Parts: sequence; C-alpha cells; structure tokens
Amino acid sequence: MRILRAAAGPQRELLVSLPRGNGKTSLMALLALHHLATRPGHVYCAAASREQARILYEYAAQYARTLDHPNIVDRHLELRWCPDRRQPRVFTRHLRVLAADAPRLHGLTYGLGIVDELHAHPNDQVYLALLTALAKQPGAKMITISRAGQGADSPLGRLRARALAQPSVTRRGYLTDAHGPALRMLEWSVPDDVELTPRSVKRANPASWVRVEDLRAQQDAVPELAFRRFHAGQWTERASYWLPTGAWQRCVGAPEIAPGAEIYVGVDVGGQRSATAVAWVTAELQAGVWIGHGDDAVLDARDVIRELAQRHTIVECAFDPWRAGQLAAELEQEGISCLAFPQSDSRMIPASSRLHAAIVERRIMLPDLAELSQHAANTVAKHGRRGWRIDKPDARTPNDAIVALAMAVDSAENRPQPVRLLGWL
Repeated sequence: MRILRAAAGPQRELLVSLPRGNGKTSLMALLALHHLATRPGHVYCAAASREQARILYEYAAQYARTLDHPNIVDRHLELRWCPDRRQPRVFTRHLRVLAADAPRLHGLTYGLGIVDELHAHPNDQVYLALLTALAKQPGAKMITISRAGQGADSPLGRLRARALAQPSVTRRGYLTDAHGPALRMLEWSVPDDVELTPRSVKRANPASWVRVEDLRAQQDAVPELAFRRFHAGQWTERASYWLPTGAWQRCVGAPEIAPGAEIYVGVDVGGQRSATAVAWVTAELQAGVWIGHGDDAVLDARDVIRELAQRHTIVECAFDPWRAGQLAAELEQEGISCLAFPQSDSRMIPASSRLHAAIVERRIMLPDLAELSQHAANTVAKHGRRGWRIDKPDARTPNDAIVALAMAVDSAENRPQPVRLLGWL
C-alpha cells in the first residue's frame, strides 16, 4: 500500500527499490492495468530485455483475464482499451511492453511510463527516453523499479543520488523515504550498522511470502556480496555513498556569519566539464558556498574571495595547487594568506574524515542550496590502503563544492596548537 500511495502522490517521478522476490514486476503490472482502465493516456513499460518485458506483460494479461473487463482486449504483447470489444483495432489507449530499445521510445507520449529493473540496463538511454517524454502530457507519471545496484556511476546510481539530494530524506528502520517537488524514492534495505542475519534481512523484505528460512538458505548458498545486494537491498561497490541517509539534510539550515568574523576558505577549481567552488566556514562551522561554471568561473571565484575578504577576516585560503596556483598567487599579492592543499591521499583522507564527522555529528550548519546538495549526493567514498576519501564516481559528475568544503573544514579544525613557554633552561 505504501508504494501505491506514493504512486498516487504529487511527485511525477517515483523510484522504488526492493530486494529480489518482493513482487515488484507483478505490482507494476497491476498498477499499469489499473491506469489503462481508469486514466487517460497510453502506458509503456520498458524492461532491460525482451524476456523481462514478457514477464511484466504476462502478469498484466493475467490480471486482465481475471478482471474480464468488456473494454480491455488482449493483443500480442499489448492490452488495448476499446470502446467496442468486437472491434479490437479501434482503441483509445493501450498498455504496451517493450524491451530496452531506446530509439523506439523516442517520440512516445504516455500517461504512465514504467522502467523495469533499471539496475540491469546497460546505460541510461531508455530511462532518459521516457523521462524526457514526461513533460508531453500534463499529469503523466513515471515509475522506476529496481533492486539495489552496483556503481554510483550507473544509471540507477545516478538516479538514486538525485533522490538522496531531495529536500526531505528520512530513514525509519529499514525504509528510506526521499522526496522533493518532482521526485520520490522508497528504498528498503538493511542498515549498514545492523548485523546481517536472516531475521534482519527479512525486515527489508516486506512481502509476506519471503520467509526467514528461505533467506537463511540463500545466505548459505550465495556469495556474501550477492546476498547483500539481492536480498538485503545493500549497494555493493568499492565506491559507496559517503554519508548515512538523511545526515546531510539534517545539517541544512541558515548559517549565521557575522561581519568581520574569522573564516577559513577552500577553493576547488574544476575543468571544462566540472564546476568551480569556493567554500568558507567559521571556527564554529557556520558554512557558506559559492559554485560557478565555465572557463571564466576561476575569475568569478577570485572576485568571490575578494568580497569575502572585505566582509570578513580570512584566516587561511586553502587551494589545489594543480589548478588554482595562479589564483593563489594573485590573492597572496593582495594580502590574503593562501595554503597549498594537494589532492593527495595524505591530505584528503583526514580532510574527508573531518567533514564526515562534522556532518554526522551535526556540528556544521550548511546553506540551503540545491546544487550543493546535489554535489553531496554525487560524492562517493573511495577506499584505499590508507583509508577512505571523498571522490566523484566519474569525470562527468561534479562534486567540487564538497571538496572545497572539506578543505575549508580541515583548515578550520586542523590548527596547530600555540607554543607555550614552560620556563627557561
């Protein structure tokens, strides 16, 4: 019922993530048939393969036979709503199931679009083909269903990151509910800090027919990573999401930085495909962020720092010497203290931990900026021999504001202790 209520909610896009065997495809077939019988507009269901598409169609056809509605006619891989059942070629709308063939989806107009098992799609072409058609018909809805995936840079990983960047993200036990004006996500999974047992995994599987004894047999039979992903709903990857669910949103508010206050600045200059960001924090971790784009963004960043220097006292400006060396040289000439902050593991691993702790412990106040939240959702934790550090899943996905923020927080908290004179020898 929770999924059906979400599908009827105000958001036009819905992502549902459930472990394997909880009836996702069957439920979407029932929802698709209900839309065909009660709402205007065609229904299109796009699956990752022809075999998967046929499964969804067979569920829908079975429900249609049970319903035995006089206006629903069953054609090959298509259900039609016909004013006269005796004339199946005359219909006002249809429910059609297609394999993952993106070129066939362009140009479609629908009332309900369903993407089945997005984790199995090789790319995001099918998803984007349906998403870009969402605006064609007022009131149209798009639903994506899947189990947990692998890789933050996968089509499902990017959609999940966008959902986790929505204004409201809450986790109650084994269910994460994220929603904003246009997108909602429901995700069932075992929390990372809960021991993985058949009974704890059962709580992430809401279907009544998923039994503890069957999960115990699966845990003994399949590799651990497969069990975590398919049955516990956990993402398995070396690069994982870096924050607990909802931790970022709990720190978003209205930071207060008084005129003349001491601030610590971090600067990350991106390339052509990335962003340039300036972040600043006080000693109490009241934060501010500016994000720019394009080749001239580095010049705009310079002006932002100059304005900060006029309003506040910049204790230190940390910068990546690889891209921002010239910028730092200009600021040094203007009397702004700059410190090289190489993006090496030896610097970024402790900086990542400090930013993570400040957010998890709710010691930092973050500005309410949608693009900043998206950068946070784009960020992953990459693990190495020395520990973990924040990173981006690929070169196309910006997270420069989080890197700049980590540099600023590290500068504010990693201050050398003043030398105390204990006596004379």
